[in-house]
Amino acid sequence: MSNQWTPDQKKVIDLRNRNLLVSAAAGSGKTAVLIERILNLISDPVRPVDIDELLVVTFTRAAAGEMRERLNTAIEKKLSEGEEEEHLTRQLTLIQSAQITTIDSFCSYILKSYFHVIGLDPNYRVMDEGEGKLLKTQVVQELLESYFEEATPEFQEFVECLATGKNDQILEDSILRLYEFAMSYPYPEKWLEECLSVYSARTMEEFENAGWLQGWLNSTRELIGDLEELLEKALSICKENGGPYLYEPAILSDLENLEKCKGAKGYREFYQAFQSMDKWARLSTKKDETIDENKKKQVKALRDQVKDEIKALEEDYFAESPETEFADMQAAGRPMKVLVELTLAFTRRFAEEKRARNLCDFHDMEHLALSILVDEEGQPTDTAKELSGRFKEIMIDEYQDSNLVQEAILTAVSREHEGLRNIFMVGDVKQSIYRFRLARPELFLEKYETYTLEDSDCQRIDLKKNFRSRREILAFTNEIFREVMRQNPGKILYTAETALYPGADYPEMDPMTLRPELLLLDLDEDEELMERVRMTPGELEAELTGQRILKMVGKEEIFDKTIGKTGSMRKIEFKDIVILFRSPSAFAESYGKVLENMGIPVYVGTRSGYFSTREVQVVLSLLKIIDNSSQDIPLAAVLLSSIGGFTKKETALIRSSCGEEKAFHESCRWYRENGEDEKLRKKLEDFYALLEDFRQQAAFTPIHELLWYIFDVTGYAEEAAVMPAGEQRAQNLKMLVQKAWDYEKTSYRGLFNFIRYIENLQKYDVDYGEAQSLGENRNVVQIMSIHRSKGLEFPVVFLGGLEKQFNKMDTRSRMVLDADLGIGFDMVDPVLRVRRTTLFKRCIQAKVNDDNIGEEIRVLYVALTRAKEKLILTGAVSGLEKKLERWCQSASPLKYGLSYQILSGAGGYLDLLMPVLLKYESARELLGEKGEIRPLREEEDAVWTTPVAIRKLSVQDLLAGGVEQEARKALDIESLRLLRSDEIYEPEFHEILGKRMAEAEEQHYQRIPVKLTVSQLKRQSEAELETESELLYGEESKKEADWEDWERIFEDSLFKEQTDLKTGTEEALPEVEEIIPDFLKDEAPVQGAARGTAYHIFLQYLDFTRAESLEAVEEQLQELKEKGRLTREEAAAIDCRRILCFSKGALGQRMARAQQAGVLFREQHFIYAIPAARLYPEAEEGRKLLIQGVVDAYFEEADGLILVDYKTDYVEKGGEAVLYRKYAAQLNYYTEALEQLTGRKVKEKILYSVRLQKELREN
Repeated sequence: MSNQWTPDQKKVIDLRNRNLLVSAAAGSGKTAVLIERILNLISDPVRPVDIDELLVVTFTRAAAGEMRERLNTAIEKKLSEGEEEEHLTRQLTLIQSAQITTIDSFCSYILKSYFHVIGLDPNYRVMDEGEGKLLKTQVVQELLESYFEEATPEFQEFVECLATGKNDQILEDSILRLYEFAMSYPYPEKWLEECLSVYSARTMEEFENAGWLQGWLNSTRELIGDLEELLEKALSICKENGGPYLYEPAILSDLENLEKCKGAKGYREFYQAFQSMDKWARLSTKKDETIDENKKKQVKALRDQVKDEIKALEEDYFAESPETEFADMQAAGRPMKVLVELTLAFTRRFAEEKRARNLCDFHDMEHLALSILVDEEGQPTDTAKELSGRFKEIMIDEYQDSNLVQEAILTAVSREHEGLRNIFMVGDVKQSIYRFRLARPELFLEKYETYTLEDSDCQRIDLKKNFRSRREILAFTNEIFREVMRQNPGKILYTAETALYPGADYPEMDPMTLRPELLLLDLDEDEELMERVRMTPGELEAELTGQRILKMVGKEEIFDKTIGKTGSMRKIEFKDIVILFRSPSAFAESYGKVLENMGIPVYVGTRSGYFSTREVQVVLSLLKIIDNSSQDIPLAAVLLSSIGGFTKKETALIRSSCGEEKAFHESCRWYRENGEDEKLRKKLEDFYALLEDFRQQAAFTPIHELLWYIFDVTGYAEEAAVMPAGEQRAQNLKMLVQKAWDYEKTSYRGLFNFIRYIENLQKYDVDYGEAQSLGENRNVVQIMSIHRSKGLEFPVVFLGGLEKQFNKMDTRSRMVLDADLGIGFDMVDPVLRVRRTTLFKRCIQAKVNDDNIGEEIRVLYVALTRAKEKLILTGAVSGLEKKLERWCQSASPLKYGLSYQILSGAGGYLDLLMPVLLKYESARELLGEKGEIRPLREEEDAVWTTPVAIRKLSVQDLLAGGVEQEARKALDIESLRLLRSDEIYEPEFHEILGKRMAEAEEQHYQRIPVKLTVSQLKRQSEAELETESELLYGEESKKEADWEDWERIFEDSLFKEQTDLKTGTEEALPEVEEIIPDFLKDEAPVQGAARGTAYHIFLQYLDFTRAESLEAVEEQLQELKEKGRLTREEAAAIDCRRILCFSKGALGQRMARAQQAGVLFREQHFIYAIPAARLYPEAEEGRKLLIQGVVDAYFEEADGLILVDYKTDYVEKGGEAVLYRKYAAQLNYYTEALEQLTGRKVKEKILYSVRLQKELREN
């Protein structure tokens, strides 16, 4: 490209003496242009600069290293061509010390050079992230302890506002989260005080005139303007030939009402206007055969969309009077003040602790550097002026990811104080995807909107040409983002100025083979098929992706420019393919395993999952029992590993030898002394001798040396290396040794603190990802996150997991943070025990949601722009038919762009993509009669249009994809026998099928599970389908027990350990709210199994002692909704009258008395053993089968236990006996479990029908 610069690229390379903002679209050659600019600066024939007179700031150390290497190569090339030998040779020397660096490294350079200016000890050490987390936790816990001891009324109100039950973890988390957020500002303390001032309005007038409220009202006016556009569109349809002209008066009335709302001057007037919007004009019901029914539907749909949005606005923002909102704001200000006070106190204490240990973290480096460069009035210091004199130009790469502190530092060392412009900034705001790191794309946007395209001292240049992707991919990307990348939400308007234009030269191919593809797997299959398949939606999607990969590898072609001088076509290889996910860590491993089983080599490059790898878990468990052997779960893990060498049968024998009153570690010690099996006794003796040896070594050996000693003695590292994925496992263990080495550089010492160090890393999600071991030339398919793919390119890109929902938890937490508005808090009345979300918090929630959606759109843009030649999108979707109807309605009636309502309510990528893609001809089969195929845009320029291949597959279609795939399915032997291989499948697969048949025949008689759930047993004993979801009880388990099963078993109540399973206590249930797009909420009422779930959750937390009236029950329901136990939809599905009937009835009163006496137990998990022969006669004698389940409730009375099981099944009156018989087997297993585990008799088994409001008993 260096000899073929475009005019815009040439301007970027050549322009001097100005601030220059380069908006470089994806694939526009940004890095090459930046390097060429540097080369031109240092080889300028008139005024050359030395390379150490440039400050070049990159986003990562890897990028800085790559840039230094590329510059070094380019300089050597110029020298070989005989250019300016002396000056360029000097540059090769200077490049090693040149400031081509990250912002962190530049701050470190400032501190090391000017430490004396602020009295900093030059021997400070930078903490690693793990040490920082440990120290923060220590400081914040000590801080809270001091406040709890003092227990002022203000602090108690603050605790009441944030904490739930006895769990005060949220207090620590809130302080630390607010601290991290504040540190992204140049002056954190000042920002916190400004946040507090928002709550200080003393009069109603001050409240109504607040800047945040006026800004939000302006946004509301814009939203109403969008709604008016929808009504204008509806009105225009009414006036068309065949249009529903009779609807015109109603539409005109609607427009008049919206105009009144938009014209409201203040919050009170808005409130009054919305209160008067309750009654909408009725649509005419007159008949006219000339009216087109489809046009009537269109107008109604548009009007309903407007009405729904107005209703949502009223419910969310205008339900309470202005006086109530003002009072709530004042009340919320009190706990807010305490939170800010605590955060400031933590900031001081943390700083003192770091000073005492001579430590710095990355926040310190930035803020200390800023204090060296900027004085209290915000002006550059003498030090800053000295530094600015050294740098002829400051060059900032990836400028869209800068934050306010970095902006202040780099501005301080520029020459702006001299009136000179010397800052060069390059980036693409459409690729700003680090909001979670508190990047501020607004900095880029502000300059983008104010810098001129004409020659000036603050100039902007747009690089639009993409030299990466084929025209078809660019046209597809442009079409998508013209619709979804809008000013609101997102702050970026995708236009012809920001679109991508083809710049790469590719050989011509059949356009139909180059079409972007959308593959949707419809999961709405019959239950019998899904039960036979035994694959998760993610695994099914992996199967879909794998089949498409196998069809292209070695068959379809791509262009490879590295072949010969001009490049050539070649067959696709595995290494050409990447599979991208928004967040792959949760399922990447299982996804990769499916592909590997299909014969596809895979490399999973995630940044998480390290601590959950089996080899690391085993070693960490060993370290825990070296430190303290009285820990059941780690002990079981080590015994069942190759280090211990025990079998599951042996551990079960040890466990059962002492009875259930002893913990597992006590059973091991007892059996070591008294066990009947001499060989097993000796085995335990050897194990404990080994453990004692390790314990003695740990007393005086550094942790990293202890780990090497363990590996040497046990051979565990060598064994891991020969296991499947052995190279990866060995690297993971090596990485653990490195983490131990890093730990030993901290201020902490000893095995106990190392275990705490690791636990804190896990607790705060500081996961390093598995050790990276991908060789450059390995022919494997890569799986990675979209974030990791940024800056990379691949011939073939799959974008998977499109059905996954966006994470919107930061809008639902007790404390909501926004960079511009501040801190959103609830109002809590501790006397009335009422919690309300303040108007301010609701406004912040809306803005944070909009910012999140904008970020997700930008992440999607990054994903689509990684592909060079093939782009394939995949998703496995439940409820596809209903979603298609909704997506059809979501398609914008406006000329360009989805409406704000659709975008802000998007729950996942499919909600963004499908309303755009459904206009394509290839969507016709997908749509059927649900919607019309709209023509492509009218522009002739192909930059906006391209064919797209859209295909829907059923699970049955997927299973028919080839016997190689079918033979790998976990189907029963009968299913395999039904395959007609001679007629359906290719001959080369016969051998595979035959092998699978042989394996299946052998396994058929061995497939006796280790564990069954009660629901599985119920299905075995009855023909009826179960109507309530197994997921309700957490019983879903279709795999035979493995190492992880045993870990769960040892966690369970059999071993008297406190677990993280639901136990009915407030602490055990995380505050998680189901993520549902706003526009879905009224269309998808909770029903069926989901309604059953809602009732079970409510009954799990119902306080029987205060359920004496309908109002009291409704109040409890509201509390659960506010705590996030129930979603708004789940709460709406509950009939409180039915709950009241239950609580006032005989059974409810008995349970209330039991609750008062402390003998009512709810959601009780159990595992107990029965002889396997009882269910599987072919099982060998002595073999046990574990039964797992959850009892809804039981309580104690003097003469025995009463078992209660809730059911919400639909049943006609008179069907009581049928309902009871349906669940009789389940109740019997629950009874057997309770009697075996408690040693008490169950005297009554009661099935309570919520629908019938009846207690059902056996007779």
